[in-house]
Amino acid sequence: MESEVVKLKTCLENIHKVIRKANDILCSISQPSVCSEVLLSAQGTAYILGVAEVYRVSKRVEGGMKTLHIASETLQHCLKDIDLAWNNLQAFLSLCPSVLHMLPPEQSLSCEVSSPELESTPHPDHSCGVCLMEVPDDTLDTSENREQLLMHQGHPYHVSCANFWLNCVDTELPSSSCQQTSDLCTKPLEPTECPGLKSLLEGAS
Repeated sequence: MESEVVKLKTCLENIHKVIRKANDILCSISQPSVCSEVLLSAQGTAYILGVAEVYRVSKRVEGGMKTLHIASETLQHCLKDIDLAWNNLQAFLSLCPSVLHMLPPEQSLSCEVSSPELESTPHPDHSCGVCLMEVPDDTLDTSENREQLLMHQGHPYHVSCANFWLNCVDTELPSSSCQQTSDLCTKPLEPTECPGLKSLLEGAS
């Protein structure tokens, strides 16, 4: 279980860096009108929606912690930092309500453990290798908004979880089984990874 805590800590720290970087970018724009122009551009909107998906991964991690009954003050502190950064970002986005309204509603981000069968420890092969949330049986999940999944080396992953991990954490996907994570190579997302938004900011400066 300790190795899983290390993996989740690495994941959450990089989520925080991504959201904090988005805050830093918007803070660098002094004029509200310019900020709105950037956010309403195709590149700006895509960037913010991508950040929202990264925040969604943090909520899945929180759900995975509840599923596995992982009680860690360090992880809870990471989650609080992420929520604070996300709330700050939403405050910036209030300058552009149309973009703010495009974000997923808060209730859709919650990943509560509601089914009794999920209260027991899930089998590693049935859990997302990144967030550790149990992946519902596709034959039983009839919801229209069910998550897109992919399989890699026998392990399931939420598509957005896998995308975040590969782009912002490490070049290899982890599994949800207990394994060594000391060789994880964190690679935080930099502004240059969103060239469209970067060029817009340079033009506005």
